[in-house]
Amino acid sequence: MKNLLKNIFSIGLIASFWACEDLTEVNINPNSPEQVSSNYILTYVLSNTAKTYHNLGYENSKIAGAMQYVQRGTNEGAVVVNYYGWGHESWNSYFDILRNNQVIYENAIEEDNQFFKGIALIMRSFHFGLMSDLYGDIPYSNALQANNDVFFPNYDRQEEVYKGIMIDLKEADALLQNLDPAKDLVNSSSDILYGGDSQKWRKFANALRMRYSMRLISKKSEMTALGIDLVNEFDEAVQFTFTDNADDAKVDFLGTDENNAAPGGPLNSPNPNLLLKPAQTIVDKLIGLNDPRLYRWMMPVQYKWDEEVMVEKDSVVTNILGESYTVRFKPAPEGLDVNTNLYVGLPVGLPIVEAMAFNKGNDEEGYHPERSPYISYLHERYRKNQDEYVSMNLITYSEVKFLMAEAAQMGGFSVSDPEMHYKDGIKASMEKYGILSNPGSFNFDTYYEQASVSFASGDNKEQRIMEQKWLANWQNPQAWFDWRRTGYPVLEAGPVTQFGAAIPVRYMYPSPNLDPNYLVNYEEALSSLENTEYIPAGQSKDHPYAKMWLLQNSGKPW
Repeated sequence: MKNLLKNIFSIGLIASFWACEDLTEVNINPNSPEQVSSNYILTYVLSNTAKTYHNLGYENSKIAGAMQYVQRGTNEGAVVVNYYGWGHESWNSYFDILRNNQVIYENAIEEDNQFFKGIALIMRSFHFGLMSDLYGDIPYSNALQANNDVFFPNYDRQEEVYKGIMIDLKEADALLQNLDPAKDLVNSSSDILYGGDSQKWRKFANALRMRYSMRLISKKSEMTALGIDLVNEFDEAVQFTFTDNADDAKVDFLGTDENNAAPGGPLNSPNPNLLLKPAQTIVDKLIGLNDPRLYRWMMPVQYKWDEEVMVEKDSVVTNILGESYTVRFKPAPEGLDVNTNLYVGLPVGLPIVEAMAFNKGNDEEGYHPERSPYISYLHERYRKNQDEYVSMNLITYSEVKFLMAEAAQMGGFSVSDPEMHYKDGIKASMEKYGILSNPGSFNFDTYYEQASVSFASGDNKEQRIMEQKWLANWQNPQAWFDWRRTGYPVLEAGPVTQFGAAIPVRYMYPSPNLDPNYLVNYEEALSSLENTEYIPAGQSKDHPYAKMWLLQNSGKPW
């Protein structure tokens, strides 16, 4: 990420490539943008991939609301985040990245650079897989063919898209095993993900193979019929994948300008985004587990109701990681239902008036609706341009370990000892937030031995794995994808929802182009979706509550 600014001008070069090709030239022009180096394009692809993916799950997103990481405290955007009033979603950003990635792929073929070819296959798989995860059937096999006059590509069936990405990721793994150091080169400063380290890219490819093998496991027989053996794919990939947090596929924020700063910092949000509140669901879970990640993600209330104090007083509270805050302790009002915890999340899906008055007790003081002192804020690090514990994570070592735990618990895979992988997944997540290396008074063994954490104590092992994975995926869209396929953690919609007491399971396609050539493909894609009880009669199946192929006949998540 440190070299992002040096290469930002490549965006202009790439844009001109698509717009300014001179068909009158008969010789190659050495100054033509056609000849732009893949190294320049790579920085653009990686930085925009990281930002686009991060925006799917960060605190202001639909998915963060659906996964009950956050809620909005006022009516600004609450319909979308709190009440699941989702609309049509553009996919232009994904296709913009894919078009640029296709240039890298074509350059790699022409230049016989297997390293760049492997990277291009991985990034193509990442984006097409993500789009299918979000929407269902998507333009795939005939996408990116505008130069060949394909302006209305068909929507491939979701299973065919997943087949394609599994094939591409396997090819990438093979390519990256056999590079020629004399010619298969990538500029380390252009590779803001791995600094030109081909073996880390190979680990990334295999981590994605593991992710999709498990994502598709309920469709094992269908994928076998398409020639994809999911168990074999997983078992091959696990042999060479992430081994610690240093392998994470992540990009850090620099925080030097709005293009490389975190979305909640002053460069992108001049007014502190205090209307976003941690959801009661995750706050109460962290409190119940005595989980120190609470202190990395949330701040204590400014005013705490307390049954032990007789008069108001300000006290300094210090958490187990050594962070200190001044909190006003106030006598808890008799006969009124108030939350007396030091950390208080906003309940999910409250009506606006109730959300604004939540936990005020008998306090008749008027407060700015975004700034109730009786509800916790997200940690101040989420209002900075850059912080060591805020990064853009595409896939992490923690996720890989939970995938291994799930496979081992399921049986039939080459991995065993689900508890070891489960425990390692928790440790990896905690250390990603600097907890194990700077534990203060926190003791991991004491934490793990709790009946609510210990793998051996869990009656439902899958649920235990997925609940800890949900915590580890804090503000990451993978939590939603995992919840859809497993139903864990068990989440309940709030009292106000747009379409009933359930959480959405897909993104709606972009607003349809009314050209008949487009509509025929769009309507074909809709025919693959399954109606559910949450889609009002007479409405299109292009709906957040329609089930894509991946979820059909699974009974999940509802």
